[in-house]
Amino acid sequence: MKTYTLSFRDSIAHVPEHPERTARKPLSWDVRYQVWTSRAAMLKTIEMQGKRAPRSDDWRACKTS
Repeated sequence: MKTYTLSFRDSIAHVPEHPERTARKPLSWDVRYQVWTSRAAMLKTIEMQGKRAPRSDDWRACKTS
């Protein structure tokens, strides 16, 4: 998995290289991106978050469809 961080300002116009398997989460004034090896793996991680109370720093998919 690849992880990288952008400032909030840079993240507004950022288009990930692989949006179908990339998720983001807030990190103070920055935004952290993570690229999974497959869309299924990313969705499984996001699904696992749903088994607990939602938090502001949860992963969110970059591409919803």
